[in-house]
Amino acid sequence: MDYAEQLRKTNETNHFMIHNNITATMLTGQEAQVTAAITPVSLNAMESVHGGLMFIMAETAAGLLTRNDGRRHVTVNSSFQFLKGTNQAEKLIAKAVVMNRGRKICVCRSSVMEPGRDVVLAEGEFTFYCLDNN
Repeated sequence: MDYAEQLRKTNETNHFMIHNNITATMLTGQEAQVTAAITPVSLNAMESVHGGLMFIMAETAAGLLTRNDGRRHVTVNSSFQFLKGTNQAEKLIAKAVVMNRGRKICVCRSSVMEPGRDVVLAEGEFTFYCLDNN
């Protein structure tokens, strides 16, 4: 399955992403990107984008990238930092890159930003374990 087909299938069948207004927008061999439309349910009690949404976006982008080799992976560890909040965003972007891909373990780094701004709101590393025997 090519990358465009993986994006299409993910966006049509991943009910967790659909529920959270997250859309996979880019996938290559070394990068992935997802976006999320910010709605009232995306906000915390302080009317800022909830950090949980940022974490979900970052992990989702990393997971999309990790499984671009056609194998199944699960998250086994993560480290995540919230750097700056936002209460003005209409959309957020999460980008992931591969740091290291082994036979059974893949490590990705993700960052979350507002479109058009070079300010990183949150970032983290995600470690995935491959469930397949390939």
